[in-house]
Amino acid sequence: MPTRTPEEHAASRAEARRRARLSARGELPAEELTVDDPGPAPDRGSFLGRLFPSAPPLPNRPDPLAKFDRTAPLAPVRERLYLLRKNPLAWMLPSLTCFLGYFGSLTGGGSALGLVGTFLTFGSLIAAGWIGWQRPALFGTATALVGFVIVWAVALASFAGQGVGPTAFGGPLEVLGSFLPQGAVQGGLGFLGGWYGGYLRRRQAQVSAEARRTASGRRRR
Repeated sequence: MPTRTPEEHAASRAEARRRARLSARGELPAEELTVDDPGPAPDRGSFLGRLFPSAPPLPNRPDPLAKFDRTAPLAPVRERLYLLRKNPLAWMLPSLTCFLGYFGSLTGGGSALGLVGTFLTFGSLIAAGWIGWQRPALFGTATALVGFVIVWAVALASFAGQGVGPTAFGGPLEVLGSFLPQGAVQGGLGFLGGWYGGYLRRRQAQVSAEARRTASGRRRR
């Protein structure tokens, strides 16, 4: 049986390392993929892990809390207010479209207007998470809550214009008992929609970076 020299062993190990690096980056040419080299193993984690593969942070982004004072009291609350104040358009503009969508879904019921309103509402929450890269879930939650409050304000103003006062809906406890649960539901939907918008943006950046690396590797070869 023929034996290989130390130089051949070293060259073989170097070639194996090269192929492993290319395979991990998805740059291994199709003609080099064989039965003995199936490429990177598929992710067999949890269902959510397969449905939403991990996405790295956005590249070339500064620390949004670099100038934030973490030593003062109530740091978690101030941190969120600080981020919202630093990027107001990320939640103010989507809040307006969220209000229109939520209002349309309430008044439209099961009609086409209601369906369009529902899509517009969720689209606004996802857009807030996409734009608010500093904390996507926070911006989605703020968008949902502000839109919800505007809907209530418009509804109360409309009833007041017709001579219907707040007492027509019961006492303060009855009003709060309706307002707070609905607000909590909208806030939860905003959290999920904002998180998903931020996730989509990170995944898009990851896929684009991998495509550029693959194209660059092909050009070098």
